[in-house]
Amino acid sequence: MEMSKLNLNEMFSGWDISTTEKVDEGLLRIAEKEADVNARLEAVLSKQCQIEAKLSGISKAMTTLLAVENDSNKLNMQIVNTAQLAESVSAKVRRLDLARCRASECQQRVHDLIDLQLCSQGVVKAINEEDYEKGAGHIARFLAMDQQLLQRTADDVQGSITSVSDAVRTLEDATEKMRELISKRFDEAVQHDDLASVERFFKIFPLVGCHRIGIEKFSGYICQKLSAKAQKELRNTQDIAKAERRLHLAYADRLTAILENFARVVEVNQPIIEAFYGQESSSLVDMVTILQRECDLEVKNLLLEFNKNRQIQYRIKQVNDSAQRQSGASMAGNSIQSLGHYRKPSGGSIDKLNPKDIDAIIAEITVMHSRIELYFRFMRRRLQTNAETCLQDKEAQKQILDVYEKVVKQCDLSRQMQEILSTYLLFEKYFMEESVMKAIGLDTYEAGQQCSSMVDEVFFILRKSIRRSLTTQSINGTCAVINNVASCLDGDFVTALRAPLKNGYPSGYIDLAQAYNAIQTSLQQGKLHSSDADRVRTNFIVQLNNADMSTEYIETLWQTMEQEIAGTFPNISPVERQLLDSCLTELKTIRDALKATVDFGIQQLRSSAIRPRLNPWVDEFLNYSHHLTEEELSAYEAGETFVQYFIVQLDGLLNSFKNALSARNYDALVSILATEVTNRLERAIMKSTFNRLGGLVLDQEVRALGTYLTGATSWSVRDKMTRLSQIATLLNLDKVSELSEYWNPENNSEMPSWRLTPNEARTILALRSDFRMDDIKRLQL
Repeated sequence: MEMSKLNLNEMFSGWDISTTEKVDEGLLRIAEKEADVNARLEAVLSKQCQIEAKLSGISKAMTTLLAVENDSNKLNMQIVNTAQLAESVSAKVRRLDLARCRASECQQRVHDLIDLQLCSQGVVKAINEEDYEKGAGHIARFLAMDQQLLQRTADDVQGSITSVSDAVRTLEDATEKMRELISKRFDEAVQHDDLASVERFFKIFPLVGCHRIGIEKFSGYICQKLSAKAQKELRNTQDIAKAERRLHLAYADRLTAILENFARVVEVNQPIIEAFYGQESSSLVDMVTILQRECDLEVKNLLLEFNKNRQIQYRIKQVNDSAQRQSGASMAGNSIQSLGHYRKPSGGSIDKLNPKDIDAIIAEITVMHSRIELYFRFMRRRLQTNAETCLQDKEAQKQILDVYEKVVKQCDLSRQMQEILSTYLLFEKYFMEESVMKAIGLDTYEAGQQCSSMVDEVFFILRKSIRRSLTTQSINGTCAVINNVASCLDGDFVTALRAPLKNGYPSGYIDLAQAYNAIQTSLQQGKLHSSDADRVRTNFIVQLNNADMSTEYIETLWQTMEQEIAGTFPNISPVERQLLDSCLTELKTIRDALKATVDFGIQQLRSSAIRPRLNPWVDEFLNYSHHLTEEELSAYEAGETFVQYFIVQLDGLLNSFKNALSARNYDALVSILATEVTNRLERAIMKSTFNRLGGLVLDQEVRALGTYLTGATSWSVRDKMTRLSQIATLLNLDKVSELSEYWNPENNSEMPSWRLTPNEARTILALRSDFRMDDIKRLQL
């Protein structure tokens, strides 16, 4: 009550009620305030039922919550009691487990003492009876005992300390004696070549704790056998190859046999080693390491014989001498090269190596390299499988593989493998370059064909070289060959294609550049006669087609190589994948160079065969009158029109190239011709004036010309004719004001965007003699 009174006092304190109007205004405010208070009060009272319902619900929930609280307290007490009971029981269990462990240890001591006595008695008897397996079994049991535990047992059993010590001493002496006997018997078995006894004592070595010695002795025996077999087969290499009709792969087959023998030894003896030497030991990798040293020696002997019989060093000298001669010749002939002539195959040298003579050797070297690579992969896979099967620790598995990788890296076979690859790359590059130069030098052309023999032969050679590099199973070798292919194409092949194109296309019209090339050709080949010109024309067209076909071949080549590389090297690393992609990109670069060569040749045709002939044909346009009456129009259409004459000339020109050029080159020629026609005809139009009928005839002729050029090629020439068509459209207008119907590219989808500027449009309209200049100037363009 006091609060409401205070609020009213505060509300009235600021009011002015000195006049009736002020009192009425204050009364109105009080009424508004009362209405607002009543509305708020009604809103609060309207929520009474909801609030009472919620309070009722809360009262009911409180009863349930009290019950839950009581149950929670009971559960908490049960959990506390259970935890205390579990702690008490676990303490008892720990004490029981400790007692069980001590009882088990005591039982183990008793068993060891019993076994110790039995072993000490049995091992002596077994040695006397030469029952080595049984004696080794006793020693293995003794070695498996904890020696410190035996000593503590002897100390604990005071009355039996002497007997325990005697038993241990007896077994130690027997172990040394057994090791000596087994080693001696093994050596005797090796001397008598008794394989059964060798395997018998090999299995006994790990029982007496001589794992390393057993592996070394058995591996030495195996190496001795493999060495004898390899030497025998090496002496009979030629006879074996002749019997099998594989003389060209005689040494590759012998290398394969050597590697297979070593791989078979590992494959056959791996189960024995795992069973008798322990799965978690490094015995298998130790055996592989010893065998690898013998493998290095046998392969080295084979390669020495291979180099001698195949005259590898002499052929390497021939290749290097040839490279030096060509390098000197290229330096001496730089001036000739600058005139566009390609490097010709050197001939006349008695000591020059024929590429065919090393073709079979290259194939044999690739087989040898691939066999070594496959041998290493087989060994890695064996050791990896063994490690993954027998060892659970990833780090231990990695250590086994790291040991073998170190063996591979340091072994002589890896070095010999690199020498084989180096020889292969040297021979392959020589074979490829000389074969390509020979194909270029012996290039022939058959009448009726668009390309010469050079393209098919060159790309056959290059494809053969790349595929052969894949058989080496070496990514680095493959990349090197692909780089050599790119270098060969970019050098000799592209130069051979560009040489005749640089001389130009002989025609009745020779510009200065062609005159210079003609002089150079005359100095080298004599004066050009008509037959010589025909031969040069044919050669120009053929080499232009060769360049075009080569772009298609090289695209097919790299696409095919990508598929074959993916099939040959399915598990390559990202770095190796990037290296291969980089090499294949070089082939794409050569494709661009070949396309540039084609463009260069087409431009030569443009300057030699198109422009000189096109000028007089277009100039005929100026000889026709373009101010026609109805009678003159009828007479003009009845006779030979300009466009008829022009199309006949163009058709004759194109027909002379249609069957000679490849499809893409012909389309490119038509495209260039269309460009030249529109440019020159536009200049001719700008030198003429027209009336209405003359503009109509021009529009018809431009349409006819566009139809002809469109039908002459599979490429679209509409874009090239757009500007000329728009000029004809302007000259065919009835009135100047009609231009506004066409000059609105945003609203007229039928008409392409204008290629003419507003000033050009006004200039063209001014060619119409019947159009007023004032009307043309007033155009809003």
